[in-house]
Amino acid sequence: MFFKFMACICLAFFVDCASAIDLSGLQNAHDPGTITKDEDTYFNFTTGTGIWYSTSKDLTSWTGGPGPVFSTYPAWIKNKIPNFGGSFWAPDVIHMNGYYYIYYSVSSFGSSVSAIGVARSASLKNPGWTDLGIVVESYGGSAEINAIDPAVFRDHNGKIYLSYGSFFGGIGVAEINQSTGKLASGVTHILGGGGSDMEAPYITRNGDYYYLFVNRGKCCQGVNSTYYIEVSRSTSVTGPYTDTRIALPNVDGKYKGPGHIGVLKDNGCNYVSTHYYDLNDGGNAKLDLLKMTYSGGWPNLTRNFSVASCGGVSDGLYRFTARHSGKDLTIDTNATTINGNPVYLAEQYTYSGTKNQQWYVINQGTGYYSMINANSLQSLDVYGNAATAGASIAQWPYWGGNGQKWNFTGSAGFYLIESNLSGLPLDVLNLSTANGARVIQWNPTGAANQQWSMVRLK
Repeated sequence: MFFKFMACICLAFFVDCASAIDLSGLQNAHDPGTITKDEDTYFNFTTGTGIWYSTSKDLTSWTGGPGPVFSTYPAWIKNKIPNFGGSFWAPDVIHMNGYYYIYYSVSSFGSSVSAIGVARSASLKNPGWTDLGIVVESYGGSAEINAIDPAVFRDHNGKIYLSYGSFFGGIGVAEINQSTGKLASGVTHILGGGGSDMEAPYITRNGDYYYLFVNRGKCCQGVNSTYYIEVSRSTSVTGPYTDTRIALPNVDGKYKGPGHIGVLKDNGCNYVSTHYYDLNDGGNAKLDLLKMTYSGGWPNLTRNFSVASCGGVSDGLYRFTARHSGKDLTIDTNATTINGNPVYLAEQYTYSGTKNQQWYVINQGTGYYSMINANSLQSLDVYGNAATAGASIAQWPYWGGNGQKWNFTGSAGFYLIESNLSGLPLDVLNLSTANGARVIQWNPTGAANQQWSMVRLK
């Protein structure tokens, strides 16, 4: 009774109780991963035999996929989990290194003999999955971080982090090597442990704060589930995460036992996916979709919204094409070295599909975006942190300065790309249409050499 009372109090602060958006079609889901987009289609991967998924064109109407990720299980699973029954738990997907990587867990209920594996495919719409093996594993110890419930996200600096864990040793986080899909660093324990009822982590970032969502209580009990979701925050991805609050209570109308948050950044909006047990349908597990905004440094969730643009662009991989020349924003592949740091100048060049012409755009939640080059994983940067017209544009290791934060303004399919440092837009020098022409920042002129189309690739 105490928990239900507290949940209702917290509900008033964190969740809008108005009528929910209506989802239609095939809604069944349990431990859904982050909703991921490939071209014009959204994908929702979820726990199931072989890794089950559904697709949507509009986030509201869902259709089952034609088949699971795995028709034949990776061979290593039998050695790790001899009695594996075929249900892959809590998959999560992210695009990097020219592929979609899907992280999944294999285990048995109540055991910490577990592993997180990864597979990749160049496309979700036309998949061809290749399994890459184990990312991290646990061996049955009572204090180990249980290798289940993987969640991946891209930070403002372009780095990818994996969080995971469950009962036993709590929650851990590690950086991912984007060339291999495996760990790039050791695992840092960030929360929980001692057998506490904490699992299904998800980290997202807004402004200066990282937010760690975790499930508390017990899942997989239908109408008797005691799951609820807490959120803590930190100024570092590795914690400490403090000031914990309830984000979603155990019950809200028909929504019982919410589980496994993921955050899709789409058209400037933050959409949160979870599962819930439907009290109006015998406790069947279904997909839930909420919209998240931030107030006073904390997330607020609502089911009362319509799917529409929030006045921004979607996180994803893009090419940028100058209107006057039809040539793309490119990082020069001829390296120079200044003070021991690699500097590649920005130029325009005929698009060839190489990764030095592709950019990850990351919404920082402040009105500004990171632009991370897909080839180097370095940031688009006003060289020398200069606020003056004519300053060179280059790439530089991300350090979070205003010269690495960008705003997109425009209409009719073309944008000014403006520096937070100077307020000046990207400009192709002297209106040149030649390959190799430099890109600088310059006073706004309204000319076509300052206008860029954005085409989302993934």
